[in-house]
Amino acid sequence: MEAVLRVRPVPGGTTWSFLHQVAAAYRLQAGDLTGWWRWVNPAHQARGVRPDGEVFLDAVAQVQLAGWCRVPAGHLARALPSWGAGSEMLAGFGGDGQGWVRWWTGADQWGPVVFGCRLCTARRGGAGVSWVYRARWQRLCTDHGRWLLDVGDGHVLEGLAVGPLAGELGRAQRRWACLARAGLDAGGAGGAPVEVFALARAVVCGWWELEAFGERERVWGRRLEQVVAAT
Repeated sequence: MEAVLRVRPVPGGTTWSFLHQVAAAYRLQAGDLTGWWRWVNPAHQARGVRPDGEVFLDAVAQVQLAGWCRVPAGHLARALPSWGAGSEMLAGFGGDGQGWVRWWTGADQWGPVVFGCRLCTARRGGAGVSWVYRARWQRLCTDHGRWLLDVGDGHVLEGLAVGPLAGELGRAQRRWACLARAGLDAGGAGGAPVEVFALARAVVCGWWELEAFGERERVWGRRLEQVVAAT
């Protein structure tokens, strides 16, 4: 396949998602690209694929994909969190000049997988849906006012339109980043940032389940209605 298009990765995206983006740019399916390589576990196709899964490429396959998308492999390594794991995971395979790949189900080492913003994907030369690694406190697309949702939650929504609240949510995300850094600098004495966030989220969810809280709440109920209407 002659590389004539330039497709840039969405920062934090899965390698599996980026393969879909590159294939879509050429009006192909992801399987048309992976068909150039050898699979360590080809049975993954019989079991079906999950959007929160991941594909790992060895060095040969990485160079080939970089040529198809016309983006240096070094840039892909910085943009795609799982990129660097491929060479180590596939050590011992190859040697004949052909790329090797491996499928991995539920690759959560780099965080939960959520739907990416379609507009962000499109402006990087891709098309359709993308999947990205995002912690729960990093779900806002500030450029387009979208709150990104987990994949595999059993609904058809990829994100919520939170335009009226985007400014406030953006400030909250930035404040949380500062809080997380402070927790790490303190040596985790007060708990890891992810544990603190999980506790805070559980408390808030518990409030919403209380009938008495719903009766007193006057602010977030209206905001929720705004998001539902916009979405």
